[in-house]
Amino acid sequence: MERLKARAGGIPHRLLLAYRGEDFFGWQRQDPHPTVQLALEQALQKIYGHQVPLAGSGRTDRGVHALGQVASCELPPSHSPRTLAKALNFHLPAGVRVLEVRREKPGFHARFSAKGKTYLYRIANTDPRHPLEVGRSWHLPRPLNLSAMRKAARIFIGRHDFASFTSNPGYERQSTIRRIRSIRLTRKKDGVIEMVFDGDGFLYRMVRNLVGSIVKVGQGRLSAGDLKKIFKNRSRAGAPPTAPAEGLYLLKVRY
Repeated sequence: MERLKARAGGIPHRLLLAYRGEDFFGWQRQDPHPTVQLALEQALQKIYGHQVPLAGSGRTDRGVHALGQVASCELPPSHSPRTLAKALNFHLPAGVRVLEVRREKPGFHARFSAKGKTYLYRIANTDPRHPLEVGRSWHLPRPLNLSAMRKAARIFIGRHDFASFTSNPGYERQSTIRRIRSIRLTRKKDGVIEMVFDGDGFLYRMVRNLVGSIVKVGQGRLSAGDLKKIFKNRSRAGAPPTAPAEGLYLLKVRY
């Protein structure tokens, strides 16, 4: 594909992305490891002939998938969004695709302009697990009590301090208080349990830690009362293990 030549003057562009988590070492650039951010920045450099700083709506860990990740960057308005999307996908590896490109108003930023996010977590509650679910869900072959899990999930809805359900991100946080708008649990006909978390914001590994806790209740290893005590302790120590990355999907970012 012929290189698109950049012109002077940049305006914010929003990129809607989908990717397979197993193909990358997460979102954030970690040279020399392959990451989604690196792949996009390399594609932009091939198109425009120079480095283009790129921001994501948030980091996803290694193995975490995305159906609706958002990135932003400033680019010249010399090419249509459709043409740019095609050019990016031409240069990107097969595990990531730009679904849509939109021009935005001045000041738009994928992370700082976001109003909330929705995550999907998939559990293959079947025996055996379908081979196409490998790398796409957490395999738990023994029956789970969906009613108990829904009761446990309701504990987390609202504005709370989620210190017990976040892992150390390696930097100091101003607050561990977040608001979860809803948590929906459904069991599909194929035996896959889907958990959808919608909130104003999420802490590092918060969704996976919440899933790990809710599953313990579904297995009968914790009660809702135990979960409330862990919640009040405001400490990750003593909380249930983190759910695997392969079952998590960034579904949508709200603006």
